Amino acid sequence: MKTLDDGSYLVDAERLETLITAMLEKAGVSADDGRIVAGSLVSADARGMNSHGVLRLPVYIRRLQQGGFKANSKGTVVAETAATTLIDGGEGLGSVLTAHAMDIAISKARMTGIAAVGIRNSNHNGENAYYVKQAIDQDMIGIATTNGSPIMPVWGGKTMLTGPLPIAIGVPTDKELPILLDAALGMSSRGKILYYAEKGMSLPDGWLVDAEGRPTNDPNWVKNGGWILPIGGHKGWGLILACEILSGLLTGGKFGQELTNLYDDLDTPQRNGHFVIAINIASFVDVPSFKARMDEYIRIMKASELAPGTEEILMPGEIEFRKEKKQRAEGIVLGKSVVDEVVAVAGQLGIAASAVLEG
Repeated sequence: MKTLDDGSYLVDAERLETLITAMLEKAGVSADDGRIVAGSLVSADARGMNSHGVLRLPVYIRRLQQGGFKANSKGTVVAETAATTLIDGGEGLGSVLTAHAMDIAISKARMTGIAAVGIRNSNHNGENAYYVKQAIDQDMIGIATTNGSPIMPVWGGKTMLTGPLPIAIGVPTDKELPILLDAALGMSSRGKILYYAEKGMSLPDGWLVDAEGRPTNDPNWVKNGGWILPIGGHKGWGLILACEILSGLLTGGKFGQELTNLYDDLDTPQRNGHFVIAINIASFVDVPSFKARMDEYIRIMKASELAPGTEEILMPGEIEFRKEKKQRAEGIVLGKSVVDEVVAVAGQLGIAASAVLEG
């Protein structure tokens, strides 16, 4: 672990995963499940999505200790067909349950062409890119979404009923980087705005409004009655509604104000719902041919004449793939307050974090 000029830390990815896994084991999580959670958090940080990374670990530990997360719940199959599965998560770790759900969807899609798995009664599951990459690695198209505690109103309202829900879509390629769109359907995610607040940074225009619905650049309003605006106005809100329906209503789970915020009532399960889909490319076209055509399509787009002020055409996920490659090789940049809190929590668990991170 190295201290950078701005006070942040450069941390080896493998050592960071080792530390997180050890901390989770001390909190009662199995080693296998701990590695899934650690992998999802470190993946987010490596990709530059710090709002969904190790920043979340301390509250995960506190929820495990206080009962809001059930350490080793694998979930129970409630209903199943050849192409679908519905899982009750049993208040388990969202990342473990979602990774398991995508594995099931991939397995079923090999037989049925397309498969969907819904999860109810779960908890925070981090960055959805982690799960669609499972499908990409199996030459399938992956889709994942989730619901979450209400931090924004419906379009035109002021009562908090939903959130800037995310959707992720991943598509495999041959030689080009895969397509991986992972986007919160608000102008930003709550986690990213909390990251801005933690860094003392102002928000870009158009992301957030205060408790009266007035535009603000102060990220602290997200904790004080303000809300994140949906992308594309009413159209973005319509997409958010679709994610809520798939994750919360189709699964027979909780939605809206029935859900608990990650940072509140740590002894109470969040009851989040998740929904994943795997599409078997081989059921439609020859896989090598499809991947070669994807490469060709990407190259055609990248060869476009550039608009003024544009240096390069970038595909969804390309920046994150490049950053992940660099940070896994050179170290992941983490804020000082994030590392300090993780080290402190590790100490409370009886783990000398600095020794693990410094090797």
